[in-house]
Amino acid sequence: MAKCFSLVLVLFLVSPAYSLSVSGIPSWLEGAVTRSLNAVWEEIPDGPEIDREGTLELVASRLFAGYRVSVKAGHKEPAVIFSGDEAPYTLRVNIQPPDLRGMSASWFSEDTAGLSDDVRALLEGVPKTALTWADEALREQIAALIHHRLPGWEFSQQIYISADEVIITLTFRPSSNMVLAVKPSVYSRTIPVMFRSDLEAKLMPFFSPLIGVPVKWAAKHKAEIEAEAVEFLLDRHSVENLRADVRVKFRADTVSELDAEADSTDFTFSMWVAAYAGLEGRYPEAGIFFGFRPGWRAEIYTELLFSLNDFEITRRLGIRFEALDNFFVGVDAQWPEDSIYFRVQYIPVKVRRPYAMWRWSPELHEHEAALGYRLYEHVSIEIYYKSTGTDKVGIRGQWQL
Repeated sequence: MAKCFSLVLVLFLVSPAYSLSVSGIPSWLEGAVTRSLNAVWEEIPDGPEIDREGTLELVASRLFAGYRVSVKAGHKEPAVIFSGDEAPYTLRVNIQPPDLRGMSASWFSEDTAGLSDDVRALLEGVPKTALTWADEALREQIAALIHHRLPGWEFSQQIYISADEVIITLTFRPSSNMVLAVKPSVYSRTIPVMFRSDLEAKLMPFFSPLIGVPVKWAAKHKAEIEAEAVEFLLDRHSVENLRADVRVKFRADTVSELDAEADSTDFTFSMWVAAYAGLEGRYPEAGIFFGFRPGWRAEIYTELLFSLNDFEITRRLGIRFEALDNFFVGVDAQWPEDSIYFRVQYIPVKVRRPYAMWRWSPELHEHEAALGYRLYEHVSIEIYYKSTGTDKVGIRGQWQL
């Protein structure tokens, strides 16, 4: 008996659960309507003197205004058939965009193109009176459309119903996770820091239309933002005259980051001022570096160092190869010593990165090395070593111009 009871229980649990069927309404309304009808059906007593189908038909006609409802008995559960009970009407969908400027306004217009038609398609064949009880289900469907088109945007829905017209108005507002600032950074071995700072200052107002838009929506338009930044930088004289290639990477966040690398495939240029501490006999100096890249990751360069106490000039002429990204090996000649130096350097493009340099002259038996860290675009500090002289190790600070 126990085994038989267990078998009956298992068959009961795995047998299909029958529910009434619904037809004549849009698929997006079926779930809510079916749940309501099932709840009503379960509450109607099952007895020979009670017309359950007739009772369900009466209640359904009251619940779902705008439709004519008929209920037919089925094999297990009834079939509920809906048909429109109203004259056709005019439907208008108004999209009210938020207060946006520039590129953001254009993107919003493009993203909402066709949204009115999609909403009208949802309401095809739906009586206008049905919108008095189907408004929440309609809002869920519109929310799915907007989530795909406008991620991060929230909306409000207003429905106006008159004798022969329905007007649906959608208004939009950004979610709480919005862009509050855009932080541009321009990195280059070709463009001096003073010009890069000017480019960063000009990029901030250019991307001010992004302030206040949802972070998710800005991430969706990442490619357009990067393309706008590239076009903006290529139009600046400091970039155009050097024929620099521009690459931009945008990261959407509350404080969004816009990193741009603008480097010429032909030239390298930099200027700096340096000062020493802990090294007797070393005075502040200024430097200029200019390089030409003929190709094959090679660079022919000249470097001039000016001592600021007696204005003595040290000249260097050399060639180096970028063996790996940001890692250079090369050789240069230096005057007035008339000596050859071998040089190894690691020079990252971005700030807040360590860097290193080592030079060695087999003729003078002299080593020069530096291990530093670039704190900001202009400022870097390093431990400096030179094998000649009384004081061999000290601190050198550099100010990039």
